[in-house]
Amino acid sequence: MKKITGFLLLLCLFMALSSSAYAGALDKGTIIVGTESTYPPYEFRDEKNNLQGFDIELMNTIAEKLGKELEWVDMPFDSLIPALLAQKIDIVAAGMSATPERAKRVAFSTPYEVSMSAFIVKKDNIALKSLDDMKSKTIAVQLGTVQETFSRTVEGAKVKTFQKFDDCVREVMLGRADASLMDIPVAKKFLEQKDFDGKIAVAFEQEITGAGKALAMNLEEKAFAEAISSVLDEMQKSGELETLRNKWFK
Repeated sequence: MKKITGFLLLLCLFMALSSSAYAGALDKGTIIVGTESTYPPYEFRDEKNNLQGFDIELMNTIAEKLGKELEWVDMPFDSLIPALLAQKIDIVAAGMSATPERAKRVAFSTPYEVSMSAFIVKKDNIALKSLDDMKSKTIAVQLGTVQETFSRTVEGAKVKTFQKFDDCVREVMLGRADASLMDIPVAKKFLEQKDFDGKIAVAFEQEITGAGKALAMNLEEKAFAEAISSVLDEMQKSGELETLRNKWFK
């Protein structure tokens, strides 16, 4: 009996230690941030391969206010939520729309920006002017995005998915897709890029979701999510968020 009791005590101790092994993000000195760096102006790499963009600067500001360091992990967009659920990263900063479907799996911060989407086409493809014109056309989109979800609702459309949005735009430029769908600020940035300048154009704008863009965290990280949202609310009231929006989106 004593041996069994001792074993049970050791088992309980082991389980208690195991359950406390995972430290919450607020308890750590360094926050691990997941992003996908081919979505300017939200996140991209400059000529020196450094991460730049709205989300990058936003997270740097939040980390400073929370007294934390940041470690960035660059990965495919469709890998971000699985990495978050597997606790390989603490937060996602990647221009992610806080849709109801995603909110079943992750906790979202206060939304920090809302934008319309736009269809990008080859410069000489002037026939595509509305959603009706997109029926039975080929649309190139990034895997795992709200743009992919929306494109699959277009009647008869063939949807081609890619890990990076610049590959989607290149597919349009080369005539292997009729259009690509992305956020308007992103579309404008691709129009300015040297590789695509003068070769692509915005066909028309399209509202695809009423969800704002937000930072994503684990559902159990309630204190962390509240702290992030509190900083975002503070930045909204102080005008810091508007300053960032003006810098990167206007």
